[in-house]
Amino acid sequence: MKIRRRFRIVFKGQRYIVALALFVSISTILFILLSFRTSVYQSFELSSAVLIVDEDDLNDAKIKSTFNLQVLRRDYFNTTHLTCRYPKLTIDNPVIWKHLNPVKPLPPTCEITRNWVYVKNESSIEFLYVTVGTFRLTEEALNRYGAISCAYYPIIRSKDDFGTTEGDRISPVDDKMPLVSDFFRVHCQGQHNTSYSNVHMGIRFDPTLHLRRIKNPIVKTHLGYNILMFGFDSVSRMTFMRFLPKTYSFLIKELGAIVMKGYNIVGDGTPAALLPILTGQTEQELPESRRGRTGAVTVDKFPWIWNQFKDNGYVTQWAEDMQSVGTFQYRLRGFLDPPVDHFGRPFYR
Repeated sequence: MKIRRRFRIVFKGQRYIVALALFVSISTILFILLSFRTSVYQSFELSSAVLIVDEDDLNDAKIKSTFNLQVLRRDYFNTTHLTCRYPKLTIDNPVIWKHLNPVKPLPPTCEITRNWVYVKNESSIEFLYVTVGTFRLTEEALNRYGAISCAYYPIIRSKDDFGTTEGDRISPVDDKMPLVSDFFRVHCQGQHNTSYSNVHMGIRFDPTLHLRRIKNPIVKTHLGYNILMFGFDSVSRMTFMRFLPKTYSFLIKELGAIVMKGYNIVGDGTPAALLPILTGQTEQELPESRRGRTGAVTVDKFPWIWNQFKDNGYVTQWAEDMQSVGTFQYRLRGFLDPPVDHFGRPFYR
């Protein structure tokens, strides 16, 4: 009996030790994770405080440098060895200005009723506190219209680029609900027969996409930047600086954008402007994809640059705001499958 009792005491003691060890281990792991997360946020905040820009981007648009801008060395963009050198143009050249007809500014025609719904990236318990696109109701709408009930209709791409459909209705929708689709139509009902209908876009969190960073981690020697490219069709660089000075200044001074001065169209039309930079080839060098041509195929098999980004762990997106004249759909056959992880075409249809 004494031996059995001692065995019980020893066994209980061992259980307590194991439990204590597990508690300490889990606490240590959580502490490390939280510390890592904090350090990442702090390093991001510090790194985002200073933007590196090309001095010529400031000078060309007559923008004054500020404390948060670090100017690249003058020899960083060495173009003396290039066969094709772009001319040095000025935005205030009187020879050009006499041929320009600036549009007179008009007062904004803002709607009296503001949006009831917006999308915000928020930390979600459901996804272990990862930041996800979230459905939100505005405080103004809640205060003004009282209890609000909403129905959510996902906007989904059909079998190809030339159709969209609505998914199953979700109702009621709770405030702070994680998005179930990148695009959705919403209809809300408030007190006193008030209502709201609109379409919205955001980024639905897909955990499978973020596994790429684990399967294909960024090489330590690489910088691992997030890369955003903005293109403005039918607008020259100089015209952009002349007539959209605030936008240009915001891109440079607030976002630290680098203007691609050596970028040129290779042919005529939007595909000729984008295919070389997105595939490395001209339309003539790529498979026949023009509508009505014998043997024409969709553009899925083109060597798109975003496929290389996917292979390196990136989540990808492509969107253009005029689907009726889409770059790869107006003359070409478009995509059969979504080319990127977040494809904006269904929203603009």
